[in-house]
Amino acid sequence: MSQFVPTPPILLYIVDVINGRVEKDGEEKFSKWMLTTANGEKVYKIRITGTIVNKYFSPASEDKKAFASISIDDGTEVIRVKGWEDDAMVLNVLEQSQEAEIIGRPRISEDEIYLFPENVLKIEDFNKELYLRTKKIKRYAKKNFIISSEQTMETSESQKEKELIWDIILNSTDGVDLEELIDQTKLPKSTIVSIVHDLLNNGDIYEPSALKYKKI
Repeated sequence: MSQFVPTPPILLYIVDVINGRVEKDGEEKFSKWMLTTANGEKVYKIRITGTIVNKYFSPASEDKKAFASISIDDGTEVIRVKGWEDDAMVLNVLEQSQEAEIIGRPRISEDEIYLFPENVLKIEDFNKELYLRTKKIKRYAKKNFIISSEQTMETSESQKEKELIWDIILNSTDGVDLEELIDQTKLPKSTIVSIVHDLLNNGDIYEPSALKYKKI
């Protein structure tokens, strides 16, 4: 019998998801992905709200499943929500610039923390948006939680690394995969993944296939 009891989704600021730690919890047979926030909170199901700032959809074909990703911004950070097959079709109903509420489970891949969707809702009522924002503020205040600080200033070295990766992708006709970027730049894999994640969230590039990147 599983040791886990169903838990409700927890309303979080996106920066606290991005700055958290995602890992498997529990015995291997019953383990689940869990986020541990900077406030020490352990979360299995996450609830976020924000504006869709980028969207990508790839329909199913003979050799690959349908895939969709959206980037959502709540003013503290941006996170991607990724889904395959039926979940991709659910994400595809959202459009850029829309307000949305996402309930999903934390995942991590290539050092990128993202969400796997369980429920996706458009927020078309300003009163609901205001209610959720107020609820989130009150929840943090009641628990004496602080919002994780985010680094906003880039060092000259990190800026050079970002420009190097951007130039390689920009000058590629068919796109560049992760291994090619590692080989050409000689940079640490974690550094490249972080920069690519920023470029994806900013809408500068997209993934025509898994771990392959191409300019918009």
